[in-house]
Amino acid sequence: MVLRVYFISTTGRRDIRKGQIHVFSVLSSWKYDYEAVDVAAPENETERNFVIVTGKKSEDGKVVLPQIFHEGKCCGDYLDFLDAIEQEKLQLFLQTISISEEEAKDTIPC
Repeated sequence: MVLRVYFISTTGRRDIRKGQIHVFSVLSSWKYDYEAVDVAAPENETERNFVIVTGKKSEDGKVVLPQIFHEGKCCGDYLDFLDAIEQEKLQLFLQTISISEEEAKDTIPC
């Protein structure tokens, strides 16, 4: 399983910085292996172009970081990540389980 979090180390926006820290914190606490990719680093130009082309766009057509990918497929941005946590569907969001596995999990009696 390859999770990648595309982030930017040079942002001046506090909300983006906090979102990035939160994503890293949650993934680490759930013990997910992930690769953090700094799109501001010159050596990551190919990765930066990849996330610009394939990442989720905001209403104004811009890619807002952080963006989370699983095996090259975009899972979503920070707001999607927060929504998945709130709905207790983080594994489904990260594509680490299938929809049928999620549904089966929901039907298991406590």
